[in-house]
Amino acid sequence: MLSKYTFIGDIHSAADDLAILLQAESLKNSRLVFLGDYIDGRSTRMGTQQTDSIDPLAVLDLIMERVNEHHDIALLGNHDDFWLQTAYGDDFSYQNWRVNGGSHTWRKLGIHSSNFIVVADALRREPLHQYTHFLAQLPLTWSNDYMLAVHAGINWDYPLNQQIRDDLLWIRDDYYYGHARSWHSNQTNRIIITGHTPVQTIANNGYGYIKMQANDQDCPRYLIDAGSRSGAKNGGIFALTLSETGDVLAKDWVVKQHLFSGDKTIEP
Repeated sequence: MLSKYTFIGDIHSAADDLAILLQAESLKNSRLVFLGDYIDGRSTRMGTQQTDSIDPLAVLDLIMERVNEHHDIALLGNHDDFWLQTAYGDDFSYQNWRVNGGSHTWRKLGIHSSNFIVVADALRREPLHQYTHFLAQLPLTWSNDYMLAVHAGINWDYPLNQQIRDDLLWIRDDYYYGHARSWHSNQTNRIIITGHTPVQTIANNGYGYIKMQANDQDCPRYLIDAGSRSGAKNGGIFALTLSETGDVLAKDWVVKQHLFSGDKTIEP
């Protein structure tokens, strides 16, 4: 039985970085929990001339292989839900997706049209239907007695068993902050691991993760969206490895196809 879990933040079509991360020593003999947002993403980094590759299908192929062959866990992210709801015929999701990376992603999927009916139909047909089917089966949360993983966060106004779907996929400030923009206390008594918001937009200090605690006794929460394909100069994919009871065992961060381990800072 596996005694450690590795949580992997938002990937956003960075198949090259993901392939390197999956080879990290810390991930061996670990159950992987992907936090969602496998698609979309920018190909440029702010302040640089560098162009990054965008390959959403290669990312999904890697995730599907990990889930199907290694019994790892993949959660649904809000960008993945754009794909899913568009395939179901929801025009609002399609319009949101179009202006949040969708128009670029569609070309990478082999869809050379921005017409809603054409896009939705292509997602329901092969070769893309297999990916739509995969996304449709993804859960919104994963948990054990000590830890909870979710793409965006939770709404403190509701118990865990009454969370609203949109909050699990979209919530930000109300999950992060309490009074006077200090960290909200963790009311679950479980370590919470989330993605969704690039850490560079909250604390641009060169780390790929943020540890949130209202005080020293507060059960920690970790934000591990390290800004992969977000446009951040030091954007990459972060992996946090915890024991089955939530103790930190390892931290790994891939930026520009280079693997960094431990509490490494990278120039913002």
